[in-house]
Amino acid sequence: MYQDVIAAVATPAGEGGIAILRLSGIAALEVAKGCFRRRRGRFSPQPWRVYYGEVFDSSGERIDECLATYFRAPHSYTGEDVVELDVHGGSFVASRVLRRLLECGARLAAPGEFTKRAFLNGRIDLSQAEAVIDVIRAGSDLALRNANSHLQGTLRRDIVEIRQLLLGTLALVEAHLDFPDLDAPELTHSAVKSELRWALARLEALVASVRGGEVVREGFRVALVGRPNVGKSSLFNCLAGHDRAIVTDIAGTTRDVLEVGVNYDGMLLRFFDTAGLRDQGDFIERIGMERTEQAMSEADFIVLLIDSSEELHREDFVLLERTEVFRRLIVLTKGDLPLRALLPDEPRRLTVSAHAGRGVHELKEVISQAARTTMGAEHAQFVTNIRHATAVTGAKVATENALQVVSEGWELELVTIDVRRALTYLGEITGDDVSHGLTDEIFSQFCIGK
Repeated sequence: MYQDVIAAVATPAGEGGIAILRLSGIAALEVAKGCFRRRRGRFSPQPWRVYYGEVFDSSGERIDECLATYFRAPHSYTGEDVVELDVHGGSFVASRVLRRLLECGARLAAPGEFTKRAFLNGRIDLSQAEAVIDVIRAGSDLALRNANSHLQGTLRRDIVEIRQLLLGTLALVEAHLDFPDLDAPELTHSAVKSELRWALARLEALVASVRGGEVVREGFRVALVGRPNVGKSSLFNCLAGHDRAIVTDIAGTTRDVLEVGVNYDGMLLRFFDTAGLRDQGDFIERIGMERTEQAMSEADFIVLLIDSSEELHREDFVLLERTEVFRRLIVLTKGDLPLRALLPDEPRRLTVSAHAGRGVHELKEVISQAARTTMGAEHAQFVTNIRHATAVTGAKVATENALQVVSEGWELELVTIDVRRALTYLGEITGDDVSHGLTDEIFSQFCIGK
């Protein structure tokens, strides 16, 4: 437990109903007593009870009325004594109370220092600490569920179990090498190979969830593409639920890529309205078309729009050839008008009318299913953190190398090199093998007060 007491405002800046100020450290209660007094009776708080009173300045003048809650170590967020003060939610009030806490002996907390203390005091491991940020930044139900799962320790348990498998293998090999005369069954390459395969299978499952984790973290990117005036912006506005893009009869109105996020079926779908692709166009429109090309290359899925009320143009055929069937959906727009577009056989296509609002729900359903297929519905949890993804991939490669050494009949002593490397990678996720510099970098991404 740290001797110094840290303090910070734990709620966002601005006006609101309340502002919460948090203290943590061995003398947190003494600091709070220096500026808080109950309306009635002496302030000798029992843990996990709320007390009504007021915060006063050094001259005894009241700053604000206040609710105080005391959390006694080790049963607090940080594992230390914690006091939280709830005052009225004005920026000046909160900053004035914070200044008073600093006068009473606290120091201003660094970004993420409360969570860092929870990690260093053994309340949570590093993967759980990073899950706190994921909960705060979650942009969909799926992202929130996954972040809460990590916060509750599901990823940590997986990593611990894999580490135990690898440590067991390492112990067997090293015991065999260090005590060759020990009265024990002979250690065979086959036995070591079996142990490594168990660990590798678990690592492969985690690595397989990384692609889905990217979709959970960033959202499923969908590019609306087509030649000018096929109805991209009208459909984009319909998907957004409001007028986000300018819609006119003039070809080439959209000059840049517009984006809107839509929560649907528990996940974040990110739609991109793009400039129409055609041979002609002025200088600015050509820049827009270049950005369309980039959006197409970066998209997880492409919705290729074709005007159903006109015969197919040359640009339509070019786009049909350029987009892969497995990651596109053809959408016939202006479905409220007579059909004139004759398409070749296509496994996936849909007719919509942005004007009448017809087919939009079905379009979202198809895209949602494509997103779940991309993510892999068989995964109970996803590796969403880029640092974690790098570490589990490194551990998988190291375990594969160890398995190859055994399979090729090399000396078992060589196996320990790759097994130790895999253990180091996994330790970076939980915080068992991590430098102070890396932990400082991780917690610097947190907001002050968390």
